[in-house]
This record gives sequence, structure tokens and C-alpha cells, in this order.
Amino acid sequence: MLVRNPPVAPRRPLSNSAETPTAERANTAVPVRPNTQDTFARGTSATERTAKVGAAPAGDHGKLMNEYLTGARPPPADFEKVMGYKPYAIQTKHGQRMQDPHGSASAPGKIGPDKEFDPAAKTHDYGYDLLRYYDRKGTPLDGSARKAADALFRKDLFNYANDQKGFGDKLKFKTWAQIYATAVELNSRVQGYGPP
Repeated sequence: MLVRNPPVAPRRPLSNSAETPTAERANTAVPVRPNTQDTFARGTSATERTAKVGAAPAGDHGKLMNEYLTGARPPPADFEKVMGYKPYAIQTKHGQRMQDPHGSASAPGKIGPDKEFDPAAKTHDYGYDLLRYYDRKGTPLDGSARKAADALFRKDLFNYANDQKGFGDKLKFKTWAQIYATAVELNSRVQGYGPP
């Protein structure tokens, strides 16, 4: 069964003002919107007011990142709401570390000691999520924050390697620590030390 809509009337062609009768031109005035006043604080722009909401703390962002990752500073108040998880603390031989419960050592093909390096990777993942969090809030941390997260990752990998008993194990884990840390640092450089 075919259903056909009734034919549509053709549009009236646009004409220039010289061809339009005067009476018709009088009805085609463009309505003017009233000038709306800013109802917020006078003397500040909207950008200035919203920039203060959720802004990254001023100061050394590398130090800030270390404080977050070592638990010296609690996560931002709405971190769980924005990022979908609550970081938790673990105690290592080398100090407290905050962890992303969903993080892991994401080596391609799971090569190397991914299980052994998992605690360092979970802390590193939390650091990268902090970068993403502040980026989503519109106030990204500067490059020193990502460098600090990468530096702590390197330190934790080498701490694990140096804690091994035998010379062979130390050498093996130091080699893998160098590979993992270098790969992360090169990736950060390629991404301009911004949020991943």
C-alpha cells in the first residue's frame, strides 16, 4: 500500500528589497532581544568565576602529585564521582602508596614481570587518573605532575629489583625495570607531559 503526503506548496522566492512592496517590508523587521544583565558578581567575567571551581591547587604540581601518590594528601573530594573509583592505600617497604584498584602493569603481550610490578603500576595508574581528573575539571596539572608520577614509578620498580635476594634476580628485575620505566617516560615525552 502506498501512502502519499499531500503536495507541499512551493516556497515563495526571496526577493531583494527593491522588489518588495513597502508594506510587506515593514512586517519583516528582525526582533531585537533585550540586553540581559549578568546576575552573578559584578566586575568579574563568567570565566573568572568558574575557573575557581575545581581548580588545580596552585604551586608545585610535581610535589602535589607525590603527595597524592604517597597518601600525604587525600584524593580530591569528588575524585570518586568523576573517575568512578576510590583509591586505596597500601604499605610497602619504601612507604605508603595510593592505588587504582583497577590498574595493572599493561605491558604489551604481558611480557616481563607484570605481576611483580603490579603495585608500582597501580600507583602510577592512579597518578595518571589524577591527570585526567584535573583535565576533566578544566584545570590540567602542568608537566611536572606527570614527570613526578613517572619518576615514582621508576623508583618503585628499582626498589622492587633491589629488594631481591640473589644477584641473578636483581639483575633480571633491574633490566625489566629499566625497560618499563623507559617505555613510560618515552610515552610521556611523546604526549607532551600532558594528560594521557
